[in-house]
Amino acid sequence: MRSPEELHTIDWPSLGHFFGDGGDVPGWIRALYSDDGHLADRALSEFFGRALHQGSVSSAAVAAVPFLAHAAVHARHERVHVLAALAGCGGTEAEPEYEDEVRGCARVAAEVTGLLHLLRDEDPLVRRNMVRVARRATGETVPVVLRELTACSVSDPAAAVRAEALTVLTLLDPDGGAARRRLRSALTDPLPAVRATAALALLERSETPYPADVVAVLAEAGGDPGFDLGTHEFAPGIGSTDERTWILTEDADALATVARGWIAQGDHQGRGTRRARHLSAMWRDREDETVSLLTEALRHEHDLRDLGSLLDVISQCLFRASRPDPALADHLLPHVHTDTLAGRRAQLILGQLGDPRLLTDVPEPVPEALAALAVRTRDPEHQRLALRHRDATHLDDLYTALTAEEARTHLPDLTRLLRDRPTRTLVRRLGDWVIRDAGLLDRLEALTHATDDELAAAAAVTTALLTDDPGDVLRLLAHRLAENSRQLEEAGRLGGTAAPLLPLIECYLDDGYDWTRLHAAEAHWQITGDPSVALPVLTALVDPSRPVGVRALQALHRIGPPYPPDLRPQLLHWATSERRLLREHSTPIPVQQRHLDDDLRETARRMLG
Repeated sequence: MRSPEELHTIDWPSLGHFFGDGGDVPGWIRALYSDDGHLADRALSEFFGRALHQGSVSSAAVAAVPFLAHAAVHARHERVHVLAALAGCGGTEAEPEYEDEVRGCARVAAEVTGLLHLLRDEDPLVRRNMVRVARRATGETVPVVLRELTACSVSDPAAAVRAEALTVLTLLDPDGGAARRRLRSALTDPLPAVRATAALALLERSETPYPADVVAVLAEAGGDPGFDLGTHEFAPGIGSTDERTWILTEDADALATVARGWIAQGDHQGRGTRRARHLSAMWRDREDETVSLLTEALRHEHDLRDLGSLLDVISQCLFRASRPDPALADHLLPHVHTDTLAGRRAQLILGQLGDPRLLTDVPEPVPEALAALAVRTRDPEHQRLALRHRDATHLDDLYTALTAEEARTHLPDLTRLLRDRPTRTLVRRLGDWVIRDAGLLDRLEALTHATDDELAAAAAVTTALLTDDPGDVLRLLAHRLAENSRQLEEAGRLGGTAAPLLPLIECYLDDGYDWTRLHAAEAHWQITGDPSVALPVLTALVDPSRPVGVRALQALHRIGPPYPPDLRPQLLHWATSERRLLREHSTPIPVQQRHLDDDLRETARRMLG
């Protein structure tokens, strides 16, 4: 370690951090020895923000390591955070990758033995961060560090320190029977955090299906707050428990067991809820179990952000769940009155459940909840309430669900919405319903001149379909297709009537954008009825990892057999996999939209026939 008197021996301006050269670093180091604690705090904030920006290691940070080691022992303020900075100079990952991370690890390793006495400091946070610094021990220093960490893992009075000491022991001595015996012994430790840490480390070294006894320990002990090391906590070299428990997603039963155990223990910081969310996101046919777990989680308090996320997942799962938990609606009622995103989500779920208390217990239900209620119950009065809500921006799911007979029942409201709040979904559905009403046709004609090009084109196509007069729409689409590809889907809706547009459509079959090629191929087949041009384009696009690939598969299914023979082995995999092959969207899925992975599986099953 080096004292601040030696700072002048380093050519700091020749080094760099992420916002300039390293000339700032000496001032930050000296501030750590100041009598003013606020000054030291600001200096460390600058160091973290500039020299260790978002966990990355700069050359200036590497050079600062011996000075930080000295400050960790001798500075008056911020010793906990000085040690955190020192640990961060070796990078955030278990194994360094980039040159400055490798150099930083080597520098930190050289300082470890001189700092080991801090494992006996009176402050448990100092001891905990010293454990993280010790993670970087190498070579001849490892045996002495292992001895110190072994003592720490057995006798330290703080559960979190003991747990992290066990983690670092396992990382420094990962192989051989001794490490496994140490972890097995720790499964019966009196402290839950230590038991959970040992269980997680053993699972990281196991194949699936994971050993049931070890999973049971993690489910029982991991809900303890002492085991918590959250996603946003800075723990360089050892990783957060949230990140590490991602391995549970490899075993659906283990994941569900841990989620259930952690939720039952209070769902500390929403950690059990996050495991439950992973269950339906990563595995098929787990929606009922996920909803049941999250219904239990609603018994506990969550901050508004976590509660909103929890309700989002319930909403997404309900469309695919076969037997929603009967207690769900009762647990939602305390949340439906809050004027927050979580309150809107709670109302939406009541609507999805078809629960009439949305109308009796909620003074002003939000429009998306009313639409969901109407979709679920198919009650004409519920449909009318949704269609007449003053905020008509969430009705596309309802338009999609309405039958032609139901639409005719609500013709005055649909005509008003077409005037006041037109959407492409409504305009297209009018063509599907084949409602040839003079008032509707007048409104559609007016919309063909809308400033929204896509809405105008949809209205023109629907008008042509309802009046059997394609002249105007063909001229409009020809003009638009000559400029861009956005109207390919509308051209396909016209079927054989759009034959004059084929030369323009064929220009997009080899476009550089995959969605454009897809729409061009679909339109070509819809117009000609001949799949020979579309098949090679669609087959090349089939890919279960991307939404465009699933849409291409669905198009092949609509065209019908014979399918490309080399597709059959893939169809078998897509139809039978227990794991999801497409992950959930990051944003909430609309009420009536299936998970794309479900579409992938069902389409594959139908194609196998």
